[in-house]
Amino acid sequence: MGKNMWFLMDEAKGADAAGVASGGSGDGSAGAAGDKGAGTALDAGKDVAGAAGDGASGAADGDKGITKGYWPEDWQKHIAGEDEKELKQLARYQSPADVWKKARSLEQRLSSGELKPVLPQNPKAEELAAWRKDNGIPDKPEAYDIKGIEIPKEDKDIVSGFLKAAHESNMTQDQARASIQSYYVEQSRQSEARRAADEEQRVAALDTLNQEWGSTFRNNIKQVEWLISKFPESVRDAMKSVRLPDGTAAFNHPDILRGFAAIALELNPTGVIVPASGGDLGKSALDEYKDIQKLMRENRRAYDRDAGKQARFTALIDFLTKNDLIDSQGNEIVQKRKAA
Repeated sequence: MGKNMWFLMDEAKGADAAGVASGGSGDGSAGAAGDKGAGTALDAGKDVAGAAGDGASGAADGDKGITKGYWPEDWQKHIAGEDEKELKQLARYQSPADVWKKARSLEQRLSSGELKPVLPQNPKAEELAAWRKDNGIPDKPEAYDIKGIEIPKEDKDIVSGFLKAAHESNMTQDQARASIQSYYVEQSRQSEARRAADEEQRVAALDTLNQEWGSTFRNNIKQVEWLISKFPESVRDAMKSVRLPDGTAAFNHPDILRGFAAIALELNPTGVIVPASGGDLGKSALDEYKDIQKLMRENRRAYDRDAGKQARFTALIDFLTKNDLIDSQGNEIVQKRKAA
């Protein structure tokens, strides 16, 4: 008990317990301690504990572990000074302790690599090189890794120009690669969509002309092919790749096919037929007419079963009659003139 008494008396001295215990002078305090013994000393200990409790409850009103009123009410102004902008920024924090927590958090994120240093204005060459290295930017445009991306030969210069611009604007390796990949993915998507649209428009044009031309449809299409074949090969390819302002392929437009068919029949009144392969010229309309006549004589059943052949024969008669190559009886007019 003696040991406990000395311990508590030391506590009382440290907190000026004499005054707390008796409410009087130092002498009165000592006497009271002597009369009441351990009870008085325990009361002093309770007062000390109570004071500590008051401090704890005060801390609950402000920062944890800090007594309310520890920071001056205008602590933000002490930091910001006359800078109103900084003062508004600091008003978001309850105490300097909150400012430190924010600073510490940023420091930890910076150390972990989550945050990168900002490139200074007008950096020196060595500063720029170091910053690029820290941020995953190659030291030159040619060092970007684009292996595995299929780049057409005709696009090589375009991609090289892009990488040069990417490096000047400090794009990272991942950003540059992703940009090139997304470009070709989108290009492929657009090409596929265009191919689908081309096929849809081609079928629509042929359906329209088939209904319009009827039995002469196949011959007119072949006449268009014949006319195109008269151009040099390089020009033929260019003509077939021409597109109208709305994106429609030129030879998928009914009006263009009508125009070419009309010109072809004007230039080729004998109705020269072009093989399906689009190669050399085939038989004339008159020769084809004679071949069908021969089929009718030798194998009438085959002719009667071939609706296409019948339609073609009718078209040939119409064409040859209009061009005075056969008479109304189907006889070749040229032969009659020769006989005469």
